[in-house]
Amino acid sequence: MAQPSGFSGFFSAAAFAAANPGDIITLLTDATGSGVVINKDITIDFAGYTYTFTEGVGSSGTPSNGFQILKDNDVVLKNGTLEVAEASKDKFYILVQNYADLTVEDMTLDGTNLDKWSLVEADQDSYVLSNNSGTVNITGETNIIANNEGDKAYAFDVCKFASYTEPVVTVADTGTIKG
Repeated sequence: MAQPSGFSGFFSAAAFAAANPGDIITLLTDATGSGVVINKDITIDFAGYTYTFTEGVGSSGTPSNGFQILKDNDVVLKNGTLEVAEASKDKFYILVQNYADLTVEDMTLDGTNLDKWSLVEADQDSYVLSNNSGTVNITGETNIIANNEGDKAYAFDVCKFASYTEPVVTVADTGTIKG
């Protein structure tokens, strides 16, 4: 098994890129920074801390995701909070865009500041956790909070993308899903 990696107060796309597949990245303090495209098997243990996104990632022309998790990976997000900075809310409409096998354990996915489309076009959607492929397990005391200021703010969706496998989402244990 790979040696766990730790980044003290510094979690970025560059730091993430330095991690090996199978590593456990552990936050050692609250951190703020850009979104990350995840294209490897990885566990991110937030250790009770919060990661706040200020710049998005995504497909060409739509860099409006916090995490974009690509297919054929096994990813675990646990023990912390993901959110968008208040000052960056006009840049985001998806907190976690998922195409992989994903476990979300004892997390708060706070979509309160997912405002990009509601500020630009009132008829567009925002998603805290968008599931387009893979098996997703939401476990433990996980809370998913959508922005409650618009009509089309969703806690999560399940929508098969292209030729990818159909997503399957399982919600277990306790927690709150609002939106």
